[in-house]
Amino acid sequence: MTGHERRPRARLFVVVAALLWSTGALGIKTLSTTAAPTIACLRAVFATVVMGVALGSRAPLARIVATARRPRVGLAAVSYAVMVVCFVAAAKLTTGANAILIQYTAPVYVAILSPFLLGERVGRREALAVLATMVGMVLFFMGDLSSEGRLGNVVAVVSSFGFAGLPILLRMDDLARRRGALPEEPLTPLVAMTLGNVVAALVCLPKALAAMPASTGAWVTIGLLGTFQIAVPYLFYASAVRDLPALESSLIAAIEPIVSPLWVFLMVGERPSGFALLGGALIVVAVTVQATASPTKASENQSDFENLDPSPLTVGSPTRAPNEGRADEGHDEPHDDQPAA
Repeated sequence: MTGHERRPRARLFVVVAALLWSTGALGIKTLSTTAAPTIACLRAVFATVVMGVALGSRAPLARIVATARRPRVGLAAVSYAVMVVCFVAAAKLTTGANAILIQYTAPVYVAILSPFLLGERVGRREALAVLATMVGMVLFFMGDLSSEGRLGNVVAVVSSFGFAGLPILLRMDDLARRRGALPEEPLTPLVAMTLGNVVAALVCLPKALAAMPASTGAWVTIGLLGTFQIAVPYLFYASAVRDLPALESSLIAAIEPIVSPLWVFLMVGERPSGFALLGGALIVVAVTVQATASPTKASENQSDFENLDPSPLTVGSPTRAPNEGRADEGHDEPHDDQPAA
C-alpha cells in the first residue's frame, strides 16, 4: 500500500482523534472545583501510563530509549508539553474562546513553515482551506471573544507554536527515516507524545500537589480524560501523522473546537450562536473538501519517499529503499513486490 493509498485511513484516524479530543470541554466542565493545573497534571499522568503501556508493547526498552535520545523527538515532546500546559494557563488567564481561537491559528504557521522545513509545498486549495478555517474560527467564537486577558492571549500564542511544531517535527523525523537516515521504525510520534505528557505532568506537579481532587468522582473524571481524551486519541494521531502532510493533519484536527461545544450543548444545554453554527459549517466544509479532493500537484510531488510502506500500527515493518519497487517516472511498468498493508 503506497503513501497516497494510506491517506484515507490516516485522515480517518485524525478525525477520530479530534472527536475524542473534543470531549475535553465537557469533562472539564464537570470539574468546576478542581484547579486547572491539577487537571492538566493528573490527566497527563493517566495518559502517560496508557501510552507507556502501548509503547512498551510495541518495542523493547532499548529501542524506545534510543528513539527518545534523538533531538527531534525531544523537541517534539517539548512542543507537545508547551501546547497542553500553555493552553491550560491561557484558559485561566483569558476567555476560553480566545484561547481556542489563538491556538488554532497553528495551521497558518504550518503552512508558512512546511515548504522550508519539509519541502511540502502549499497549493492553492490548501491555502484556501487555511483561510476558510481561520475565518470559520473567528465566526465561531465571535460572540465570546474579549479584549481582556492580554497575558492569556500571549500564552495562547505560545500554545499555538507548540501545536504547530508537533506535526512539523514528527513529519521531519519521518521523512528522515524514509530516506534511510534513521532506523526503520515508526516509534517517533508515540515516544514524543509520551515524553510530552511526562514533561507536562512535571511542570504542573507543584501546583497540583497543593490542590489534589477531593472527591472520587473527580479522580474518575480525570482518569477518563487522561485515557480517552488524551491517550487513546493520540495513539490514533501517532499512527496517522506519518502518512499526512503536516498542514493537512493540522487542518483536519481543527474540527475539534467545533465539535466540543456540540457535546456541551447535547449534555448541558448550552446552545451555540448563529455565528458559531455558520463558522462551524465553514470549517467542516473546508476540512472536508481538503481531505476528500484529489491531491494537488504540490502534494503529489511533496516527497520522493511518499510511497514507502511502513505499517502505521506496528514496529519494525519491512521498508523499501527510496527507489526500490517504484517505476521510473514516465513508465507504467507494474511491480510484483508491493507489500501488503
